[in-house]
Amino acid sequence: MSEATITNPGAGAPNPTTPASDTSGHGLFAADRKWVTPVLVVGLVVIFVGSLIIGGIRTAGQDETFVGTDSAATEAAEEAGAKPWFQPLFEPAGEVESGLFAIQAAIGSGIIFYCLGRMSGKKAARKQDAAIGVTAAAADASTSSAAAISPDGSTPGPTAPGSRNA
Repeated sequence: MSEATITNPGAGAPNPTTPASDTSGHGLFAADRKWVTPVLVVGLVVIFVGSLIIGGIRTAGQDETFVGTDSAATEAAEEAGAKPWFQPLFEPAGEVESGLFAIQAAIGSGIIFYCLGRMSGKKAARKQDAAIGVTAAAADASTSSAAAISPDGSTPGPTAPGSRNA
């Protein structure tokens, strides 16, 4: 019984220590198990719907069902006797306030991911430049060593364009 192994582990090939014909998939989340994805999707939907139902039951009878920590902190501070230092310039409606917060979050995440992309691009460019530099240096070394010695074993001197060494 001979086992064929893949010798090149790159580009998505299997591990070279495992036989190429071994596709039994003994793991729980193996690719040949068709039931894993639907079960995970159904489980996710059940968790999402369950959290909405439980959240709705727990907040029944309150003014707002989902309030943030800002309003809870404000209420706690007012109950303790704190007075605001200044009044806001304008108080947008709840929907407008949510929209402004979403725009702020989108701008912030855009800046963060732009910076991450730039850093990743610079790292990749450095690796590519290093790889090109190594291959260019090797090519220069091979051409300069080949040009330094002529076929008869002597080193050629400078020649005028169009002329031949004698």
